[in-house]
Amino acid sequence: MYIYYFVKLKFTVLLLLSVCVLSSCITNRDLEYIRSNQEIKKVKANKQDYRLQAGDLLSVQISTVTEQLHDFFNKEQTSNSQLMVQNPYLYGYLIKDDGFLNLPSFGQVKAEGFTLSELQNIIKQIAVSYFEQPVVKLNIINFEVSILGEVNAPGTYKIVDPETNILYALSLAGDMTQFGNRKRVKVIRNENAINRVFYVDLTTNGVLNNTDFILQSHDIIYVAPLRKKFYAFNNITNVVSMVLSTITLYLLINKN
Repeated sequence: MYIYYFVKLKFTVLLLLSVCVLSSCITNRDLEYIRSNQEIKKVKANKQDYRLQAGDLLSVQISTVTEQLHDFFNKEQTSNSQLMVQNPYLYGYLIKDDGFLNLPSFGQVKAEGFTLSELQNIIKQIAVSYFEQPVVKLNIINFEVSILGEVNAPGTYKIVDPETNILYALSLAGDMTQFGNRKRVKVIRNENAINRVFYVDLTTNGVLNNTDFILQSHDIIYVAPLRKKFYAFNNITNVVSMVLSTITLYLLINKN
């Protein structure tokens, strides 16, 4: 009799455990981004080009058909590329706290608040006094984001295109792990010397047109773990095996 009750108690425990396991399984839906099969149209009104800010380090290159008397703007082409990667501040031009760039021969140029294309046009207008048919190319050297939490390769990554979104940044970090919470991605952003913290749901249709979906320089992205992580099973085979064992034990008890 005692053996019977002991086996029945063991079965009950296994049954409850099986229910917990099945409820904690991570499904394909938990791993999806943008859960929609419908066409998502881009809303142009929500698109905001990156605005330069104090602390941005710019690469300034000017190409022209005339002889290069002011070749200091093309140092990237002649300098040690490895040294430039290790210390870009030796070759870039920093937007100072007052919002100005200090460019050789050109003097101080207001840069903060402009997009790259807008600043390129401003510098081009100045450059025509020094070069014939100048072509100005700007790039942000120190645009980087830090990605932490439930990603496969956390770290700090340099970004070439300032119009970068969160999904692209996550791809640099090897994507989220299966335990990453795609509904609540935390972003820490410094705006006017104040750190703003907000959350982005990467499963909603409207995320592509969310202005917070586009990253800013020095953003910190933190992917929180799902609550299921602490008791979820990685291998579905183990789950099936446990359930079958529970059913087999139940049948043996009822047969006796």
